[in-house]
Amino acid sequence: MSSYYSLPVGSSSSSSLAIVPPSPTPSSCSSLPDISDELYQFTLPDIIEYCPFEHKVNPYYAAASAESDAWFNSFEIHRGPKRSEFLRAKFGLLTAMSYPEADHDHLRNCCDFMSWLFAFDDLTDDGGLRENIDGTKKAAQIMMQALKNPKTFKTEFKVGETLRSFWERACSTASEGTQRRFIETTQLYVDAIYQQVVNRRHDQIPNIETFIQLRRDTSAVKLVFALVEYSLDLQLPDEVFEDSIIQSLEEGANDILTWANDMYSFNVEQSKGDTQNLVIIAMNELNLDVQGAIEYVGDLIKARIDQYCMEKALLPSFGSDEVDAQVARYVEGLENWVIGVLHWSFDSERYFGAEHARIKRDLVVTLLPVDTSMMPAGDSTVVEDSEELEVAASPSSTVSAAAPAPSTPTPEPLPELVFDIVEVEDHRPLSPAAPELASDPVVIRFSSDFMDVSVTWSILPSVQKVCFYTSAALAIAPICGSAVSLLSTIWS
Repeated sequence: MSSYYSLPVGSSSSSSLAIVPPSPTPSSCSSLPDISDELYQFTLPDIIEYCPFEHKVNPYYAAASAESDAWFNSFEIHRGPKRSEFLRAKFGLLTAMSYPEADHDHLRNCCDFMSWLFAFDDLTDDGGLRENIDGTKKAAQIMMQALKNPKTFKTEFKVGETLRSFWERACSTASEGTQRRFIETTQLYVDAIYQQVVNRRHDQIPNIETFIQLRRDTSAVKLVFALVEYSLDLQLPDEVFEDSIIQSLEEGANDILTWANDMYSFNVEQSKGDTQNLVIIAMNELNLDVQGAIEYVGDLIKARIDQYCMEKALLPSFGSDEVDAQVARYVEGLENWVIGVLHWSFDSERYFGAEHARIKRDLVVTLLPVDTSMMPAGDSTVVEDSEELEVAASPSSTVSAAAPAPSTPTPEPLPELVFDIVEVEDHRPLSPAAPELASDPVVIRFSSDFMDVSVTWSILPSVQKVCFYTSAALAIAPICGSAVSLLSTIWS
């Protein structure tokens, strides 16, 4: 029986399961495993082929992206080679793949957002905020004030000003719910980025399960999902986002594209000595080589895709054809983001350089040597070109300091709950995760001292264990979680 998947109690969504390995003892040091062969090659799993979502590109891509690039360049955040490298990443293409149904004006504004996001991401990953705890805290305060007071707040911090400019325009059409969700998820994002910087500064690495929880916020995926609403002019009631299946789909899509991003960005990040990456953490904790860790993360992604598809089949009606139609568009927007990131990762030079097209074809990657010159010192300046991180409020605006970003404590060991098997039935429907494949589904009713739970899953011939786990997670996790020992007993 594979030990990749466990059923922990207490996932961040009430209906979702974190499909993660059993938690090994956390490492106190983030040193990379020794990789001495500079010609080492590894092969990526074909996640694009496995993912069932339709890939589309917005027809307004060329015009909107060019306008946005001109807007971003006007802030002169990057100059010379750094500016050329930033443009080669094709963030406009990512936006067009992720918001393929948006009209021109909404797409243009989303392109502006994407430039801000990656400028800030580069600042905290590679730039002056990489290990600068105080600077990151101050930057987080600026970002939140820019969102809360977009018409009156002024700052000399150029990256913060790009966010304010984007958000002032977005507020003209975004619903109140969309605005609230975007601000709330941005707070989660900057708090998580702060914790990531703390981890780097103190040379610490979380265990896999803790990292996955943190990564759901450092990825900024919750922000881009809020912009799905904005890009389509949706008017969804709050009850939609309070629904457990919607929350589980959001978390599942977040995990899929975030874990894939860690897998694709691994080579660049390890070359810079960055350990805040799921592949590197798996190597460190599970004593895997590069190929083993890549395959491990790839298996997690495929299992998460299976779970997402099964949960999507359980989407409820919200009592109105109009609302249900908007919900369907929102869920499709989550999927657009997943498949868009998968394709963009190979269609730009951000992760694979000039070889990106060849690597998309054969998936073979040559490991980059570690370049210590690319790692800024812990006391480096906050931003490049001597730009200061100062809040410059206009006379008409009063800016209060934001609370320091909280640290993320290491969670206590998770409890396990054991169920007894009461009944087994064989219904043999088609699998919602892969309708083109024959399946042998089973229904099992579990019983504990205080609940009965029915579980339905489809056993696909080629991936029996993965489908078994993800389906069991679907039914049990929304209530309380369960134990791997139970599943192992049932399977045997």
